[in-house]
Formats: sequence, structure tokens, C-alpha cells
Amino acid sequence: MDSLYFSPMLLGLNLLLASAVACSALWYFSRPYRGPGLWMLGAWTLILGILLFMGFMASGNALLNVLGNATQLAGEAILLLGIFRFLGLPPPYWTVPLSASSMALVCSWHWWVAPINSEWLVAIYAVIGGLLPFQACWALWQAPAERELRGVRNFVALALLGYACVTLLRAGIGLQDGLQGIVHSDVTRSFSYLLPYNFGIPLWVIALVGLALMTMRRILADSQRHAEQAQSSAERFERLMQVANAGMLVLQQGRIVDTNPRLEQMFGRRRAELIDQPLGSLFSPASQANIADLLLQADGRPHDVEALRANGRGFPAELSVAALDSTRQQVAEIRNVTHRKVLEDKLLHLATTDPLTDALNRRAFYARAEHELKRAKRHTHPLCLALLDLDHFKQVNDQHGHAMGDQVLRQFSQLCRKMARSTDLFARFGGEEFIFLLPDTELQAARQFLERLREALQNLPLKTPQGSLQISVSIGLAQYQEDSTLHLLQEAADSALYRAKQNGRNRVEMLP
Repeated sequence: MDSLYFSPMLLGLNLLLASAVACSALWYFSRPYRGPGLWMLGAWTLILGILLFMGFMASGNALLNVLGNATQLAGEAILLLGIFRFLGLPPPYWTVPLSASSMALVCSWHWWVAPINSEWLVAIYAVIGGLLPFQACWALWQAPAERELRGVRNFVALALLGYACVTLLRAGIGLQDGLQGIVHSDVTRSFSYLLPYNFGIPLWVIALVGLALMTMRRILADSQRHAEQAQSSAERFERLMQVANAGMLVLQQGRIVDTNPRLEQMFGRRRAELIDQPLGSLFSPASQANIADLLLQADGRPHDVEALRANGRGFPAELSVAALDSTRQQVAEIRNVTHRKVLEDKLLHLATTDPLTDALNRRAFYARAEHELKRAKRHTHPLCLALLDLDHFKQVNDQHGHAMGDQVLRQFSQLCRKMARSTDLFARFGGEEFIFLLPDTELQAARQFLERLREALQNLPLKTPQGSLQISVSIGLAQYQEDSTLHLLQEAADSALYRAKQNGRNRVEMLP
């Protein structure tokens, strides 16, 4: 025990143990950086090898000697692989099994085949251990340049190079002693054995300190770079907020924390008034439910809402909300889409109305009529359909010209739309033929309405160069039955219209 206590091996073990603990802490606090994990694994493997060798010294067990030497070299190789990993280079993993198996083979030969001079064993171990750091030095000097790490990389490389030189010097001394036939009764007291403990291990510890400094230097450089990127991103975001054509807001828990000048112009409210206000305060009560859903989803998709200016006047807007960053802030974009809505209304009007008379066209009528028929069937409400045909309209075109015919169609359409209810559907079917769908209307009420319409048209004077023009209309009326379809209802009204024409025109007819 006294010999172990005063042995340099115990001091070396304590130094390496402290280094292993430091490497473990470095790995834990530097995650997810690559490299420190292998440094930790290599340091503990090296300590395991020393403990195995100390077990051999205490017991004389040859297997512990073989395992101890092989494990120590494996630990050194693993630790040096971490440098490749840290620098982003492909690690030469083959060095671990090659160095460990080579030493294990030599030791096994010594113990179980033919004894080898102990100094030669020391020399072989030192050659293998001295060659390993050269690869790490090459990686430190040849890896892609990182300006922030240049100085500390050179520091680590020089420390490892010093360690390699001391180890190879140990190998040379051991080889010379072996050639001279010098055999030490206690190898631990030979100069070649003590050389690494006195000079090699301090250089090894210095190299480990350098690796820690290199890791911290990279963390600091990355932190500075991330801070610069964050500042640059913040400046870009601020510039975008200033020049964006849309109203931009930054939100925290649904409340406004920042806005851009465009939003102030859009709503007629100063930024100071908007700060800390809920986002919903910018929109009509009808849009509040949509606002809550948008804040919850924050998927960045635009949705149509009604915005409110400071004077209480509403305007159509497009709102999108997206998550801004990990601080749970959100960014909202508001666009005034009044022009788009006007254009959409114009396009819808063109798509659904007759360009001459402004009545619904055939396609729009059928789409809305089918909906009314389903509603009437579901709720058992009355419904009537009427076909209207202007009498002798061809004579108007022949005698007064097509321009006058178009005027007649426009005035008739205007009269019908004026007398119709908001729920009634009125459409031009082509030429001088029109159609009425009267929801929630009994047959007699529908007949009375159509009679008033017929009389109003009869009393509507139309001025022409040749004098006043008298126009009349024939109307066929049909009532919805439980099993009726729109096609059957239209056929019934068409038959009634045919009867009206047969009976002298200018009249309303119904099928019995």
C-alpha cells in the first residue's frame, strides 16, 4: 500500500480522474455539440484501463495486464476521435480496435507464448500511444478554418504534439534498454515508465484543458453569431413592418404590442391607442368568433372579416395570424380588400344576371330555385312558379326596331323586380320569356300578385316615335306539390301559359 501511495501512478490516476469528471461536465453542459461525448467516454475508458493495470500489479493476474494495456490505448484513441467529431471530420474509428488489439496481441504473446523483455513491452505501448496524437494534430491543423478557434486549436495541437514526443521518447528509451538487455525487476521504477507520468500526463491534461477551451470558444462564437442573426432578423422585421403595404401587428396573448404605420392609416387610430388593446377591438361584433378561432389556430391562412375604423365605419378586410417565435407572440396581417370585394361583387353580378334586363339568368335561377324547393319540402311550406311571356313581342321588334324591343324588356324586368318581394326569384329565360318563383306563397296569393303585375304592365305607357305602345303579358301559374320537382313544376306552368295564350293572351291561367 505504501508503494502505491508513493507511486506516480496514483498521482496520474487522480489527474486523469479529475479530467474525466471535467470531461463529463463539459459533455453535459455543451450538448448537443459533437465531440465532448467521445472525450468523456475516452477519459473514463482510460481510467478503467489504469485500474485494470493496477489490479494486475496487486494480483499479478496476466489477463488484467492484457486488458489494462489494451483498454488504456482504446481510451486514448476514443478521446482523440472526439477531436475529429468536434471539427466535423469523419473520425478514423478503425484506430480504436487496431491500437487495442495490437497491444492485446503483444501482451498475450508475452504471457502465454514467449516472454518479451519488459522494456520492449513499454516501447511497443509507447509507439502505439505516441502515434495516435499525430492524427489529431493533423485534423486540428487541416480542418476547415474557423477564425474564432484558430488560436485554441493550435494550442491543443501543440500540447498533443508534446505528449506524442514524450511518449515516443519513452519508446526510444525502452527500445534502447531492451537492446542492451537491461531488465528492471520493477518496471514501474524504470526511467522509461516514469517519463510519461512526470511529463506526458501533464501535457495530456493540458490538451484536455485546451479541448474544454475550444468547446467554450465555439459556444461563445455561436452565441455571438446567433445574437447577431437575431438582431439582424429583428432589424429586418422592423423594416418590413415599416414598408409593408398591409397593416401589421405583433400580438401577445391576443393583445396588440406593436403595429406599423400602415395599420394606423388603415384604422385611423394612433399607435399609442392601439397598444395593449385586444385584436378583436379592430373588428365588428359579427367577426369576434372568427378572431378567436384565428388566434387559436395561428396557421397563417387569410380569412375574410369586417374591420372597423375609428369612426365606426366598417370595411371588408383580410386577416391572417401566424406564430412569430417561441415566446408565444403572434404576428397578424390585415389587408383592406374593399376593391377586391367590389370586383368580386361585379363578377358575381355578371355571372348570375342577365346583362340586358338585370334579372337573374337561367343558371343562377335554377341553383337558387333548387334550394327553395328543398326548403319547401323540408318545412312543408307552399311555393308557386309562374312563366311569363310578353304578348306579340315579335311585332314590337318588327315595327319599332330591336332597340325599342330591348327597352320594353328592360322596363318589364324593372317593373317585375320592383313589385317582387326580396325572397322572390325573378329571371329571364330567354327572348321575351321570364320566370317567377314565389316561396311561402299560396296559389291564390300568387294569382293575385300576378294579376296586379299584369294590370301594372297594361297601364305602363311606352313612348315611341310612332306613338304610345301598349304591352301585355300572358302568365302560366303552377303550385308545388309534395312529389314535384323543378322540372315538373316548370312543365305545369308552361302548360298553363299555353292555355293563357289559347284563351286570348293578357291573362293568368292555372292548371286545375
